[in-house]
Amino acid sequence: MKNYFFKPELENLSQGARLKFVRELRYMSKPNVAEFLELGGEKPTDSIDKYERNAREPQPERLEDLAELFDVSNYAIRRYNFVDPNEVIYYHMWEEELSPYSEYIFDKDAMKKTYYNEDIIRGLEEWGEMRERRMKGEISDQEYIEWKLNYNLYS
Repeated sequence: MKNYFFKPELENLSQGARLKFVRELRYMSKPNVAEFLELGGEKPTDSIDKYERNAREPQPERLEDLAELFDVSNYAIRRYNFVDPNEVIYYHMWEEELSPYSEYIFDKDAMKKTYYNEDIIRGLEEWGEMRERRMKGEISDQEYIEWKLNYNLYS
């Protein structure tokens, strides 16, 4: 018998929506996350609510804790400022969750030749290879999403 794979719906590309997506993908409730983070007070889930509504951004240490809890790269759940090519690649991979049947065409020849852009091109090519493997049935949807959530251009 195959395991059932549930993939939640991504609301938008914000950090909060991505945090909620990953939390739900991992079958965790807000109280589960609050307990792991050892949040106290009258309403321990308040911080989690604020993160997911984009009313508050997790501090870097807290973001590392969340990445560990969710077993994802911190690139998958951090706020993007596009200084690191990983963030550009992740942004496009998350876009795919909003529009799963979209075609992604990147004109790498038109991109200015810089180390930054070369890293982006390499990452997009790796992603394209994984998309192709999923389309051919070489990997499952679950394996594909796990690859995306743990992708790191420099590993």
